Amino acid sequence: MDWNSLVVKVLITALLITAIVELAERSTLAAAILASVPTVSVIALIWMNHEGVEAAEMAGFARGVLWLIIPSLTLFLLFPYLLEKGFAFYPSLLVGTAATIVAYFLMLRVMEHFDVVT
Repeated sequence: MDWNSLVVKVLITALLITAIVELAERSTLAAAILASVPTVSVIALIWMNHEGVEAAEMAGFARGVLWLIIPSLTLFLLFPYLLEKGFAFYPSLLVGTAATIVAYFLMLRVMEHFDVVT
C-alpha cells in the first residue's frame, strides 16, 4: 500500500465520522441512522477489493462482522441505561465498553464452539 492510498482512506474515514457528529447536532435520529449503517464495514470491503483481497477472505470478513454485531449491541444497551440512571458520561462509556469487550470474548468462544471462526 502506498502513502497516497493510506491518506485517502484516513481522510474518507475522518470525513464520515465528522459528518455523523455534525449531523447529530441537527438530528440525532438522522445521525443514528447514518452511524448504524455498516459504513465502516462497507468501506473496509471496498478497500479490500481495491487491494485484491480474495473473495473468500472478504466473505469471511463479512461473516465475522455479522457474528460480532451481536456483542457490540452490549454498549448500545448498557451505555444509555447507565446515563439515564444518573451515571456520568465517561464512567458509563467505560463500563459499556468493558462489558462489550467481555461480550466479544464470549462471542468468540461461541463462534469457536460452532466452528464459525473466520
